[in-house]
Amino acid sequence: MKKTLAPQKRDKSLIPLSREHHFGLLFCWKIRQGLNNGTDLELLRSYVRYFWENILKAHCEEEEWLLNRLLKEDDTVRERLAEEHHLIHSIVELIESGNKINSKIQKELFKVLERDLTDHIRWEERELFPYLQAVTSPAEMELAREMLNHKHEPRLDDFTPNFWIPKVQAE
Repeated sequence: MKKTLAPQKRDKSLIPLSREHHFGLLFCWKIRQGLNNGTDLELLRSYVRYFWENILKAHCEEEEWLLNRLLKEDDTVRERLAEEHHLIHSIVELIESGNKINSKIQKELFKVLERDLTDHIRWEERELFPYLQAVTSPAEMELAREMLNHKHEPRLDDFTPNFWIPKVQAE
């Protein structure tokens, strides 16, 4: 029987970032669906570029900004976060230049991005955020929330066309 994880009690300062994690997981699902639907790779590439520029890039920058303020400089969690963000950005860059490589490798890059970003978000939600809440005082978390509220703008994924919705097959 599969063990379900209890919902994590999230400090209110981290809620905007957790909400965007939902968009990130949805982004990964859309990429998976697009590949399953045989979506044109150029359209998928456009979506990856759109999502990076409008949501993911700023999200990563905010997380790093927050951790740089709340954790000690030698904390390995800060390093892991920065390395994983750099890896995700590198994969996005490879996808953006993907028209120079064959379609089989391009498809694999989309799969790598989907898998690595999903794993990264799960790590942040299940390990990073609880760790951050445990090692940071409530006063520091409150200050971080106030600072993040000034820095954070809600972002939405309103990319079109909706390539992730399967086309009805002709009878």
